[in-house]
Amino acid sequence: EVARRAKLSGRPVLVLAGTIGAGAHAVRSVGVDAYSSILPAPMSMTEALGRGGEFLTDATERALRMIQLGSRLPLQAAAPVSGTHRPSSVR
Repeated sequence: EVARRAKLSGRPVLVLAGTIGAGAHAVRSVGVDAYSSILPAPMSMTEALGRGGEFLTDATERALRMIQLGSRLPLQAAAPVSGTHRPSSVR
């Protein structure tokens, strides 16, 4: 619902999630522009939950740095990025 409302008002939506599962690209159909996991490495659920605040803070900083970096790139026409197709060598 948050993504849908944000899209209706022209706002970009970035989701920071614990993990990214199979089929996650489907969230783009409800208004999510990008998504990323906050976990820096595989770990137990107990550790992930115990350090969730730390991981969320770090992931937020990384995301904001990428946004900042992107804002400094020269504007040019580009093809839309779907994020749903990967070369077979990446799978």
